[in-house]
Amino acid sequence: MMQFSSTIRQMQDAVSKVSQAIPAKTIDPRYDNVHLTLENGTLTLFATDGELSITAKCDVETSDAGNIGIKAKTLQDFLRSMYDTPVGFVIQRQEISDHGTVSIATDKGRYKIPCLFESKPEKNEKTYDIAIELKTAELQDLIQKTIFACSVDGMRPAMMGVLFEIEETSITAVATDGHRLVRYRKPVSAQVADKQKIVVPARVLSIIQKLAQNDTLTMSIDEERRSVCYTCDNVVLEAALIVEPYPNYEAVIPVEHDKKMVAERSVVYDSVRRVGRFSSIGDVKIEINGPILKIMAENTNEGESAQEELGCQFTGESITIGFNAKFIEAALAHIDDNDIVIELKSPTTAVIFKPGTPKEQQEDLIILVMPVRINN
Repeated sequence: MMQFSSTIRQMQDAVSKVSQAIPAKTIDPRYDNVHLTLENGTLTLFATDGELSITAKCDVETSDAGNIGIKAKTLQDFLRSMYDTPVGFVIQRQEISDHGTVSIATDKGRYKIPCLFESKPEKNEKTYDIAIELKTAELQDLIQKTIFACSVDGMRPAMMGVLFEIEETSITAVATDGHRLVRYRKPVSAQVADKQKIVVPARVLSIIQKLAQNDTLTMSIDEERRSVCYTCDNVVLEAALIVEPYPNYEAVIPVEHDKKMVAERSVVYDSVRRVGRFSSIGDVKIEINGPILKIMAENTNEGESAQEELGCQFTGESITIGFNAKFIEAALAHIDDNDIVIELKSPTTAVIFKPGTPKEQQEDLIILVMPVRINN
């Protein structure tokens, strides 16, 4: 028999953190459970899907030691339905089997859920030879500005993650799905001797967005460059990196754009959202001529159309170009500035979106969007 006591809030917090490693649909029953280890007055919770694992520790009152597995969904559903109150757990093994029962007692109720007695969860110990301490807000910003452009196409695995290029004084994050590309560089002091390149799966980054709440965290990379580890307070996330080579993104960033437009970001964003609704295929046509920016869309089948005229500053010869409206919306939504700079060359060349005011200390964000063919 083993027992420990805690509070519902503490258990909810720890279980919800580690459960994020468990995929929504598992075909492999090995990955259904949250594993609980009691030793030295500490409860360690662990969950994995084989590629990604999350460990969380919390202090509990106990003098016992042992390991059990509980179905994650059962435990989560129970904790979610509860209010915060002290809670006691008593774990009993059935005779001559690995199965057991967890009896849970609170001020108002008594509950029982099944469990499995296990050996200690196997963890492949990895050697992390690079550890970078980051401000959580900086990593969150890098993720938020890039993850939206990751591919969801399993045929192009490298693009299903964000490329991080880590240098001594900066981190560059890059994401692309073949139709658009984001490159975001931030000045960060990382103690690395050589430039490091890793591709972190988008799923891992979206979990980090939810887990990382402290001021700082540590990102470690193993010596074979196959795993990454994020440590934040008493939570550790370890995950496999994408080892497919990342496409040469620098080759697709155009350098000789001769047309430049500056406009108010929120005005253009709102206009594209309104006008884009009128397109049968989700495209908008943009015409820039002198100080006038026209945004147009039509749905010929339904006899619908929309056109708005906005003011802008423009240098270069007039141009008419087509875009997927959602891609423009996303680009504008991920730039924080009041003004937006759009650099163009021709109706078939990638277009560059960037903030209107250059940031201090080489912080640098560019979003590339490929135009679409328009039928005039």
